[in-house]
Amino acid sequence: MKNILVVIICVTSLCLSSCKDWIDVNPKTDIEAEEFFTSEDGFKSALTGLYSMMVLEKSYGRQMTFDFIERLVQRYDNYAPGAVTDEERALIYNYGETESSKTAIADIWLKLYNEIANINNFLQYLETNGDVIVTDGYRELMEGEARGLRAFHYLDLLRLWGPIYSQDSTKACIPYREKFNSDSAPLMAANEVMKRIIADLKQAEELLKNDPMNYERVADEPFVGARKYRMNKYAVKAMLARAYLYAGNKAQAARYAREVINGSGLRLARDNREDVSLYEETLFALSMYNMEEKLSAYWKDGSNFDTQYYISRSNISSVFEINEGIGLNDMRYRSNYGFIHTSGNLFLCRKYLGSGLYGENIPLIRLSEMYYILAESVDLSECGQYINAVKNARGISRAYNLGTNVTESQRLEALNKEYQKEFFAEGQYFYFLKRHNMSTFYRCPVENFSAYVLPVPDDEKTYGEAE
Repeated sequence: MKNILVVIICVTSLCLSSCKDWIDVNPKTDIEAEEFFTSEDGFKSALTGLYSMMVLEKSYGRQMTFDFIERLVQRYDNYAPGAVTDEERALIYNYGETESSKTAIADIWLKLYNEIANINNFLQYLETNGDVIVTDGYRELMEGEARGLRAFHYLDLLRLWGPIYSQDSTKACIPYREKFNSDSAPLMAANEVMKRIIADLKQAEELLKNDPMNYERVADEPFVGARKYRMNKYAVKAMLARAYLYAGNKAQAARYAREVINGSGLRLARDNREDVSLYEETLFALSMYNMEEKLSAYWKDGSNFDTQYYISRSNISSVFEINEGIGLNDMRYRSNYGFIHTSGNLFLCRKYLGSGLYGENIPLIRLSEMYYILAESVDLSECGQYINAVKNARGISRAYNLGTNVTESQRLEALNKEYQKEFFAEGQYFYFLKRHNMSTFYRCPVENFSAYVLPVPDDEKTYGEAE
């Protein structure tokens, strides 16, 4: 990449509410941040800065969660006045010519690799200057989090720019770098990228084996509190479940999903009137300071919407199976639970409209995904119990439970419906569809959908000027 901006954001707490240091670093010049990594507090602030970067709009603060990735699966109805055609809705898939798509793809690519550069820089300094970290266990905690974050980023890059993994896992797709330097990096085969993702996660798992896992804030030492806002031990295990399933290793995916379900101490949420983002069951989240103001163009509490990402009655009724009676009590659909319902038949997701204890959260990994991974990875006779666990917790009657005598296609259909409902505005549904190479989906505007692989931006064929 031609210009990498390394941002070290110091904050007074994990609320990410203030910043005082911005350090520009170009990988082709001498690093100018040595003085920052000369104390334990400096490393703490630098690590917190890695999370702060992810909250920006070109990253997980918008594009990678509720915006571009969700628009790829045709979630919203906030089009200009007048009937929109399938041809118009399909323009987003003309990645090389539709300007909004080209811009979003280039922005996401640059931003994710920028964040990886920061992570690599942090790990490099941790290796050379880590002796200044004197508190027992903190160095391991920091390295484990950083490695987990690097794997998190690379897996999303692979899921967007990589091939249909089950069909062509050896295809070269993205550059992979784990050093902060100016060396060129060629496109690497998807299976080789996956090996490195798994290796980072396994190292992170070992480094975080003594993670205190304090879900609440710790007043006298904030660094080890509020672990849901960090790449904690169980977030890493959840990432291993996610990565193994993507790679087709269902045995390992099931193993790690079970470890998270049984060991994390979290339970599936049953009420989202206040806990709109389901923080209660969140394994890893980001905190966006002043979210209400920053995201008001997309989400706002009210009865009239303009640019906000609302959906129509027909859309919400189909997704949540309202006409069939299945979703009437589903908290993911209900008024003032999962959605705002207006008299004008417009519906707005509430996940980004929380306040107080449950406000300003961006969920990135939740417990429900572990149930779905387990359901997809076990024998058909067992899968229903894990899908039903989520459905029942959300308020769907047991009368609609999946039984034990199901076919593979019925399992896939049930999971498809649940991914649509559960991860609305979170950016996960596209990856489910891609993993199964589905030729269509609800509201798909084209026949035989195949736009699952994003093109590498024209001027960013590699990260580091590789061919």
